[in-house]
Amino acid sequence: MLKFVTVCGAGVGSSMMLRLFSQDILDDEDIDALVDASDISSVTPDDYDVVITTSDFADRLSSSTAKIIRIDNMMDKNFLRQEILRVTEELGA
Repeated sequence: MLKFVTVCGAGVGSSMMLRLFSQDILDDEDIDALVDASDISSVTPDDYDVVITTSDFADRLSSSTAKIIRIDNMMDKNFLRQEILRVTEELGA
């Protein structure tokens, strides 16, 4: 099972929305994965296979071993789907 985390400033707004969108995409694609949501100050990115966040926070998490998906238009579900599929393929899922 892959572990994803969505990250935003407070962990309750955009990260929750991205968590729901991401879990829907993973479920639709039959990819065995769990998606958590977190705020930037308490996330431990190395505990996850994939981090989904905006460019601002992605730069702060770039030293992580996790794959990072940058998404700045949170309503662009097609882009999110493409990126999730690309990363899961890279991870062999």
